[in-house]
Amino acid sequence: MVKVVKIIVDSKCTGCETCVNNCPAGVYEIKDGKSVPVRVEDCILCRTCESQCPEGAIQVIEIEIEPAKVKTPKVETTKKKTKRKTRKKTSPKPAKSKKKPSR
Repeated sequence: MVKVVKIIVDSKCTGCETCVNNCPAGVYEIKDGKSVPVRVEDCILCRTCESQCPEGAIQVIEIEIEPAKVKTPKVETTKKKTKRKTRKKTSPKPAKSKKKPSR
């Protein structure tokens, strides 16, 4: 399972910047007078923003999802035919006899 974070800032947000100033991960910025989670992927799920927001306008939701299963396409490989270097076959050398020469 993969954990995904979703942050909801509802219409009660007054843009007081409490979340911006208290978030240890720097997830929030103020845009158009409202808090906007701009770096959700950096959220460490401490929920400081939820507990410190005086309007109760922030919800941090942790969702567990199953990773998508991706089918890997089969790739056919073609083997290049290479010429093998062949060694010349040599006949084995005759074994030396251990007989003593006769006189």
